[in-house]
Amino acid sequence: MAARPANGRMTHNMETARDGGFLKGTLYDIEAAWVSDTAPDWGEEGLTLTCHMLLHAAKGEGQLIINGALSRLERDTLHIYPPGTELKLTFDHDQNAELYGVMFNLYRLSDNSVVSKLYERERGFPVQGQLKIAGSWFKRLLFLLIAEGSSTNGKNRFLAQQYLHDMLDGIIRYAEPARHNEMEIRLSTTLDYMRSRYREDIRLDKLAELAQLHPTYYSQVFKQAMDKTPITYLTHLRVNKAKEMLLLTDKPVRDIAAEVGYGDEFYFSRRFKGTSGYSPRMFVKKKDLKIISLSFPYTDHLYTLGIRPCAAQAHPHMPVITKSLALPEHGSEAWTITRQAFLDEKPDLILCKDNVLSKAREQINDIAPIVAIPWASKDIYTHLMEIAELVDRKQAARQWLDEHEHKAGQIRNKIRFTTGGGVVTLCLYRNGQLRVYGARNIGHVFYRSLQLTPPDRVREQLKGHPAGTGHTWTAITPDELLHYESDFLFIAVQNGEDQEQIRQWQRTNPAWVCHPAVRRGRVYFIDWGKWKIYAPIGINQQLEEIGQLLTRSDSL
Repeated sequence: MAARPANGRMTHNMETARDGGFLKGTLYDIEAAWVSDTAPDWGEEGLTLTCHMLLHAAKGEGQLIINGALSRLERDTLHIYPPGTELKLTFDHDQNAELYGVMFNLYRLSDNSVVSKLYERERGFPVQGQLKIAGSWFKRLLFLLIAEGSSTNGKNRFLAQQYLHDMLDGIIRYAEPARHNEMEIRLSTTLDYMRSRYREDIRLDKLAELAQLHPTYYSQVFKQAMDKTPITYLTHLRVNKAKEMLLLTDKPVRDIAAEVGYGDEFYFSRRFKGTSGYSPRMFVKKKDLKIISLSFPYTDHLYTLGIRPCAAQAHPHMPVITKSLALPEHGSEAWTITRQAFLDEKPDLILCKDNVLSKAREQINDIAPIVAIPWASKDIYTHLMEIAELVDRKQAARQWLDEHEHKAGQIRNKIRFTTGGGVVTLCLYRNGQLRVYGARNIGHVFYRSLQLTPPDRVREQLKGHPAGTGHTWTAITPDELLHYESDFLFIAVQNGEDQEQIRQWQRTNPAWVCHPAVRRGRVYFIDWGKWKIYAPIGINQQLEEIGQLLTRSDSL
C-alpha cells in the first residue's frame, strides 16, 4: 500500500483502502500506553500477546523474535501485532533507545437491537508486522495518546481512544510494508498456493492467513492487484484448467469436474457456464475460438491454418496483421506485459511454446486456458499438425504440407544443375559466436526441404534423432571450420559488422582461406532476422530465397 503523499492528497490506491471500512462499528479499550528508553521488562523472557500491540522504535536498533522467527528491529519503524503473537525484544547494548508502545483491544458491533448492543472482540487487523509511515502525523497522535494516560485512569480516556482511532485509521490508509515489495510477496504466496492446490477446498481465511493479513483487507489488496476477488480468481483458475483438459483429453465432464475441485458435476457446469457463457460441452464444439499466441512461430502456424489471433507475439518479417504483444521469447526473460492487455481481449484460448508456459501460468492462467505445444522436442510439421488438431483445422494443415512439398520439389529441380551432389555447410555468426547448424530451424530448408547434403560431422550428429529434433547447432571457433569442409557455405548474419568479420576471416584465417567453398567463391550471406523464423510462412519465404541464390552465377 502506498505511503501518504507530501501534498496531503490521496491517491486512488489510498481511496480504495479507505473504503475498506474495517474500523466501522468498532470500540477501543486501551490496556497500556508507555514510552521507555530501555527494552520492556518482558523483552528477554518473551510475551504472548493477549491483545493488540503497537510499537514504535523512535531511536535505537536491536532484535525482535516474532513467533520464533528472528527479525531486525530498525530505527524509526512501526510494528503492529495481533493477539496470540509471541514476542521477544532486545536493544543493542550501545544504542540510545526510545520505544513507544500501546496495548489495546478492538470490539466490533455484532448485534444492534432496540434494547441492547452486543460487541465481540476483534482479534485480527488488516496490516501486521513491520511498517513504515511517512510524515509526522502518526508520531504526533502517538505522543498525544500516551500523554493522556491509559485506560479508565486517564483524565480524558475518550480523547485517548479518539487518538487511537485516528492513528489506526491512518495506518490502514497510509502504511506500507517496511520492504516495498512485501505486499507483492504476500500476494504471490497465496497465488502460488492457489495455482498448486486449486483442486482442494481453499477458503478465504486460509489465504489471508498465508498472506498474514486480515481477510477483509486481504480481499481488498488482492482485488486491487488482480482485478478480481480471490474466490473469483480461484473459480476462473479451475474453469480454465477444465478447459485445457476438455481440449486435450477425452475425459468425461464428470471426471474433469472432480479433477479441478468440484465433486458435483452439475454445480461445476453451472460455474463453468456462469464464467464462460456456455456449457463445457458447448466449449468443445466451439469453432470460433478467440486465440492469443504468446510465441511468434505459433502465430505463423495459426495464420497458415486460416486463423487470425486476436492478439499475438509477431515478428517484423511475418506478414501478419494482429494486435502485437511485447512478450519474452525465452523462459529466462522477464515478463513485462500487463494483465490488462489480456483482459481486454477476453480470449478463449492462449497458445504458447513450452519454454514460456510456467511464466504464462503465473501471470494469466485465470484469464484463459493455456495450451503449450512442445518446441524443441518436435519439428515444424508436428507443430503444425498438433496446432491443427487443437483448433480443428487438420485439412488446412495437410493442404499446406502438400503445397510445401510441391514447392520444395520444384526448387530442388531448379537448383540441381548448380548444386549437383555438393556438400553444404550452414553457419550463424551472431554476438561474437559462430555456430554450425543441423536440420532444424535455419537448417530445415537446406537439409530437409531441399535435401542438400550436410558435412560429414553434421551428418554424424544428426544420426539417432528423429528428423528435425535432437540436434540443432554446435558452437565452434573460427579455426574449427576446417572440420566442416563443403562445396557451399551459407552464413546467417545479423548486421554489416558481422558480415565484415566473416570477410576478414576469409582473407586471413587459414581454416577459412583453405575452405573449398571460400576458394571457389561459393559463400552466401543470409539475413538472420528472416531466417530465425521456424514456421510455415517463414520457411516458404526462405525456400524461395535459397532458390534464387543458388541459381545465380556468383555468391553474394
